[in-house]
Amino acid sequence: MEKFANDDSKKIVYCRCWKSESFPLCDGSHMKHNKECGDNIGPLIVTVDTTKKEDVVEEEKKEEKTSMDNATNDVVTASEKSASPLDKLKSLFKKDQNNTDGLTTKEKLAKMGLSALLSYGWVSNMSYAITLSLSWYTHSKRTGLSPLAPGQWKPFLAVYGGFYVFNNIIRPLRFGMSVVVSRYFDQFVDAIQRKSGWGRKASIGVVVFLANVCGTFAAMGLGVSVASGMAGVPIFPPK
Repeated sequence: MEKFANDDSKKIVYCRCWKSESFPLCDGSHMKHNKECGDNIGPLIVTVDTTKKEDVVEEEKKEEKTSMDNATNDVVTASEKSASPLDKLKSLFKKDQNNTDGLTTKEKLAKMGLSALLSYGWVSNMSYAITLSLSWYTHSKRTGLSPLAPGQWKPFLAVYGGFYVFNNIIRPLRFGMSVVVSRYFDQFVDAIQRKSGWGRKASIGVVVFLANVCGTFAAMGLGVSVASGMAGVPIFPPK
């Protein structure tokens, strides 16, 4: 008779004749025993429903994973709520000991999503608008002439070049600021999409036009106007 029982069996056959060589499992020895002794002993057959056991184990694993995920999310959420914008900026400059992906900060921003890239573009444009304004003020105050006056463009570019170098030095600060304001770009896109009923791509296009195009020109115009007013030199030289 075929031997029964292993860990994957759904039916387990136990010996009751005490003659099995694989006791406590039946190996069919009771058939020889019955023939020799005229007995009628049979094995004990136990059927095990392993599917229910597997379902229970799988369900327990899912519940355990859900509990761990919820606990992790609670910790992350609490950490994000307690972190101030200044803390977020500081964390950007801290060396990440566990960073083994080899990504640059800009690549990490790209990995974070479109809102981070949009905010980085806006922050960069604003920083260059400020650079232009400071250069305009410095040149006008030093020379008493507008950069648009004849022969003043090259001296102005020399001043602008110095501020431009400084602006590149503080590039990590721009990355940090873009991380801080990225959520507001998400909210801006969502608001336009909700109010207009347009698709996501169209709403993003509107945000890019308003913030990164119109906003940049507005900031440059306002900055140059303020710089000229503070220097006491009109933007457009008299003819």
